[in-house]
Amino acid sequence: MSTPTPGTGPVPTDRDALVEDIEKTRERLAQTADALAAKADVKAQASAKVEDLKATAQHRVRETSERAPGTPPQQTAVLVGAIVAATAFAVWLVVRKR
Repeated sequence: MSTPTPGTGPVPTDRDALVEDIEKTRERLAQTADALAAKADVKAQASAKVEDLKATAQHRVRETSERAPGTPPQQTAVLVGAIVAATAFAVWLVVRKR
């Protein structure tokens, strides 16, 4: 047990120091195992990515709505008006060609 493990330094010879070293090693091992488990959990990674994209999209919608002139009902009215005008224009073109 007196051979040092690579990257951990010399092995302590005092019993209390050895117990403390074992506890630190167990903690590092637990952290490594948790990190590997998180990396292997594809479903959780996908869910996290979806939530991130959802938040980004909501932020962009909010940002765009704030920059657009008028209130949301006014914006909707303008959009509906534009659709009605475009439809009326298309109907007029079809009728005019007859």
